[in-house]
Amino acid sequence: MMMNILGSVLIGAVIVLWLPPLSELLCLVSKKSGGARDAPQTPQTPRLLFLVPAHNEQLHIAGCVQSLREMSYPGSAVEIVVIADNCSDATATIVRGLGVPCLERVDPKFPGKPRAIAWALDQFDLTAWDACVIVDADSAVAKDFATGLSDLAPLNDIVFQPNNLVLNEFDSWLTRLGGLLGRCRFEVTFPLKQAAGLNIPIGNGMGIGTNLLLKHGWLSYSITEDSELYALYTLAGVKIRHATRASIYSDESRSLREGATQRHRWLSGRIHAIRDLAGRIIRGDIGWRQKLDLFVELGLASPVLHLVIAIGIMAIALFGVGGAAGVWISLFAAASLSGIVVTTLVTISHHPQRWRTVFAFVMLPAYAVWRLAVFAATIVTLGDTTWRRTSRSAAPVAINSPQH
Repeated sequence: MMMNILGSVLIGAVIVLWLPPLSELLCLVSKKSGGARDAPQTPQTPRLLFLVPAHNEQLHIAGCVQSLREMSYPGSAVEIVVIADNCSDATATIVRGLGVPCLERVDPKFPGKPRAIAWALDQFDLTAWDACVIVDADSAVAKDFATGLSDLAPLNDIVFQPNNLVLNEFDSWLTRLGGLLGRCRFEVTFPLKQAAGLNIPIGNGMGIGTNLLLKHGWLSYSITEDSELYALYTLAGVKIRHATRASIYSDESRSLREGATQRHRWLSGRIHAIRDLAGRIIRGDIGWRQKLDLFVELGLASPVLHLVIAIGIMAIALFGVGGAAGVWISLFAAASLSGIVVTTLVTISHHPQRWRTVFAFVMLPAYAVWRLAVFAATIVTLGDTTWRRTSRSAAPVAINSPQH
């Protein structure tokens, strides 16, 4: 009796693990049958308002602002504004020294990026702009970043996401694995989703059309506002596009200790989003494929956790259930990794440092244990929604370094 119950639980878990490859397979089928393609647009020069929320970012802010100023885009169509949110360092002084507007916000009772953005948006006439682009202060953009965004014009009524890649990808085994994950998503997975007519998850570098901001205002105040905005805009029927020719580079944590806070915040935010919005997603009028993809992106987007859970299910099935049932459950759990394996192989095949990145997989067991520990800690402290800044041990590399 106990074996039957255990087997049933494992089968349910395997079904959940199969949701990501199922979603990818449906995208592939939709793409082959035509997918969703937009009619070519006449070249335009959208007016872009760049907001850079920063909290004690004196180490990174100059590089971020300089990369935005060096974009190959008409200066008359761009405004760059830094939001120094509750800063106690030289962030605002550095920004003003670069000749860039800086809005200083002092509100220790309500700190955090989402509230800083909402506060800043109230100070602009949004009708003067086509879209607002949110850039993290520890990032740098490519010279053709704004031009790549303009490919999607008109921007006023859409949300869009550029390629979000790793600035210091080749610093360590940890940054290499993080960089590979970014490449997998933005070079393989997201183009596939867009070709199938599905919305793209958003994050650093996201842009929001000003018509949407004027209509809805700023919608999210959670610790991971990007996940919540992705879900809310998708439920509202707003199109979220992938700007395939625009790239922004984020400074990846160089150690497990630095990365723990960041991963905890991301995972906690996604769990809260799926908990709070699951009912609305199920009832929403957005099509079952988009609903499936929303659940996958909010709840099952970590390949490493997927791998750990699959291995755990395989071990329990083989030694706990046993027999033919245990073998079949184990095989189906292993097969759920097919999408991750294929996507990784495709990405590795045209990686600029293929073999050195492959060698970084030697550290994958340690990384998997660490991710499992972060997951457990997140579940235990799920009620804590305090925003905590990711610590950094070094300044970012230059975007025009040979590694890029």
